[in-house]
Amino acid sequence: MSGGVVLEVMIKLFMILILGYVLCKADVIDEHTGKHLSALVAKVTAPLLVVASALGASAQNRSRALLLIGAGFIMYFAFIIFGRVMAVLFRFPKKSRPIYECMLVFSNNAFMGYPVFQMLFGTESIFYASMINFAFNIYIYTYAVGRFYSLSGEKSEGFGLKRLFTPGLVLTLTALIIYISGFRTEGVLYDIIYMVGNTTSPLSMLVLGSTLALYPLKESLTDINCYKFAIPRLIILPALSFMVCRLLNVSDFYTGIITVSNGMPVAALVLMVANDCKADSEIIIRNIVVTTALSVITIPVLVSFMGRVI
Repeated sequence: MSGGVVLEVMIKLFMILILGYVLCKADVIDEHTGKHLSALVAKVTAPLLVVASALGASAQNRSRALLLIGAGFIMYFAFIIFGRVMAVLFRFPKKSRPIYECMLVFSNNAFMGYPVFQMLFGTESIFYASMINFAFNIYIYTYAVGRFYSLSGEKSEGFGLKRLFTPGLVLTLTALIIYISGFRTEGVLYDIIYMVGNTTSPLSMLVLGSTLALYPLKESLTDINCYKFAIPRLIILPALSFMVCRLLNVSDFYTGIITVSNGMPVAALVLMVANDCKADSEIIIRNIVVTTALSVITIPVLVSFMGRVI
């Protein structure tokens, strides 16, 4: 796909994000409504989109999903090392380094990634992307929680299965079972799942826009540290991901998914987990705003580069 087409896709998504921002400022979407819409996307529409993509995915080579999950766990472990190294190289404040590390590990795949994957690679790519990022849920409720509690000075409540098994993860596991079992369906059931799941793109961007409207935009856009952070988050990490995929002879399809996935802005869930752990969330808010805005430029450039090399 050419850079121009990708830019058009990103502009469309960004315009919906701006609409969400405006609707929030106009009190059409308030904070209460935004939270419920966010829960709807995270717990229902995005997971159902994964299920729909599993129902439509090719049943050949079913062991591929397990291979992607395993590769994803290795990938996220590598991200942890990457985050530690970048936090030192870019000289982020020592007291805030755990925050920067977590923001480098976890990218916004559900709210912004899924809409982009669907438009760039087709609905089927959503399932494969969810398998690659299956480890996201495990690491964010173990690694990220531990890092944030180390900042707050409070004792971690430990790892709980109840915290891990969210509706989103359960439906993702359902999609995995569907794919491996070879079960496929057409007709009314599939149409309903696909229709509800297909609302993920507009809803997620509206929610993201309304969420950003709740925080000081000027302070975020004038913070030079946010732009410094954007270099490893939006440029270095996806570039390294692309090079590793090429070295390992990963197919163009999966290389594209992994590279774009790892070039996404900071995950909104990082902010939610930080709030739960009573860690300072101001840095996260500012970097979510800046990396989301910059990704409209960096993702088309990234895809255009891949198109010339692949």
